[in-house]
Amino acid sequence: MNDRRWGFEEADDEDYNARPATPSAEAAADSIEGRDPDGVITVAVTPTADVVSVNLAAEWKTLVDPHGLHACVLAATNAATMQALAVQVEQQSSTPDTGPTPSSRVEEVPLSRADVMRLVDAVSADLARFSDQVSPIVDRTVAAESPGRHASGTAKQGRILSLVVDAHWAAGARNSEIEYELLNVLRQLHTRSSPGELASGPHSPAISELTALVSDPTAFLRRLGLMPTPPVA
Repeated sequence: MNDRRWGFEEADDEDYNARPATPSAEAAADSIEGRDPDGVITVAVTPTADVVSVNLAAEWKTLVDPHGLHACVLAATNAATMQALAVQVEQQSSTPDTGPTPSSRVEEVPLSRADVMRLVDAVSADLARFSDQVSPIVDRTVAAESPGRHASGTAKQGRILSLVVDAHWAAGARNSEIEYELLNVLRQLHTRSSPGELASGPHSPAISELTALVSDPTAFLRRLGLMPTPPVA
């Protein structure tokens, strides 16, 4: 008799055994966990909110009806994401300002007003390109579906808006199968709706140069010839 779980014809058992839902010990070392109030599911994320694991309670079906599983996943994911956000805010507030120091500032060679305008135009163009890259990500709602098509959802700006889990399938599927599908769809939603490296802001040689200039207004004015250069000691 074929012992494959009904409603799960899209993938063989070997597929799920070969692709574990849980990460390695190294990947989970600094993970942040979120759980739903009933303890049905635990979702672990990195400090940047990348989903690294999904773990169901062994007897989760005694805690919640399969029709309510999606709500538990949403609650656990949101709890983990909020904790990750709090960590990011704490890290940003504790990071000292590393602006240019006198020894690292741009050499004080003369600048003309035309040089400054060209630099400003270059920065404006870089900012416009950055905006074009970010807008499609932060302004849209994305959708994703798991490989077996038993879980799907939507997200915006890294936040899960909705999640649908096939309750009929979940009632008969093994925990590892459910965890794999949930992990896959949550990862897709986070990746598609988060700015990733763009979250650190725009970067370009022109932006760096302008930042260095305005970080020392006195030196900037000297380079423009609007202030005298101090005598060499």
